Amino acid sequence: MNENELNKEIKEASERIKVRQKEISSDVAKLDIKIKRYTGWTWGFVWAGIIVSVLSIIYFLCKNKDDNFALNLLGDFLGGSVGSIWALAGLFLIYVAFLGQKQQLLNQQLELMYSQLEVKYTRLELAGQKEELKIQNNTLRQQKFENTFFQLITLFHSIVDALDLRKKGTTTVISTGRDCFEIFYKRFRTYTLTENKQKYNLNNTPIENTINAYNKLYDEDKSDMSHYFRTIYHIFKFIDKSEIKNKKQYTSIARAQLSSYEQIILFYNCLHGNGVEKFKPLIEKYAIFKNIDSSLLISQNHLSEYEPNAYGNE
Repeated sequence: MNENELNKEIKEASERIKVRQKEISSDVAKLDIKIKRYTGWTWGFVWAGIIVSVLSIIYFLCKNKDDNFALNLLGDFLGGSVGSIWALAGLFLIYVAFLGQKQQLLNQQLELMYSQLEVKYTRLELAGQKEELKIQNNTLRQQKFENTFFQLITLFHSIVDALDLRKKGTTTVISTGRDCFEIFYKRFRTYTLTENKQKYNLNNTPIENTINAYNKLYDEDKSDMSHYFRTIYHIFKFIDKSEIKNKKQYTSIARAQLSSYEQIILFYNCLHGNGVEKFKPLIEKYAIFKNIDSSLLISQNHLSEYEPNAYGNE
């Protein structure tokens, strides 16, 4: 039960208590009047019995001097008259006790209603604490996610910065870091031309030939490229498997780390056997190619290899 429902219940219970309290106060006041009345009658009968007893004894003492008035007659008189009066007083006293008990039950009923209201307030307080704890847990979960996410981004940049391409057969470095992807791209186009046995026109290149050319590129620098693609894949997978909201906000941050040439190489890597099963669905789910420079593609026809979602089109 949420806080709104509890607040509604508390409001309704408070209204019921107000109404019932007026009724109980009225009933208790009436019972007070009855108790006072019957208590007064009780004491009246008690004093009446005492007075009758005293007068009877005086009469017995005075009468006994003259006529030898028997004591047993006095006892019979007192038992019949005074005993009856006090018995009636006792009956009234029992009724007064009954009224007092009824009054106590009414007060207990009101106390019970207040106790139930207090329980509802306690539940409301606990619900608020539970909600605060939930918010704290969500905040901690969000912080934990972001710490890991940005550590992965930092790791990704360190991997990119560590890339270096050397001239074949020498130790001469021809490119480092992100600039390596422009070299990869140029080699890729060259291999595609060779695969198609063409020198210039790649616009109608079948995707199969393009993937064969990419496979050759990948085999040449497998150690660097495999490490790179595993890292970027795990970043998107980490976001996808997390329980946070606004996942696309973080995939957009990750996407922003990719240069135009990186996106093109990633485009064909996810059509290659390396990424077609696991990585390609994430590309389409989070619109990773929303800002891709399609003019760099080997062929514009290759855009149809991905679902429109991959480009941010519903």
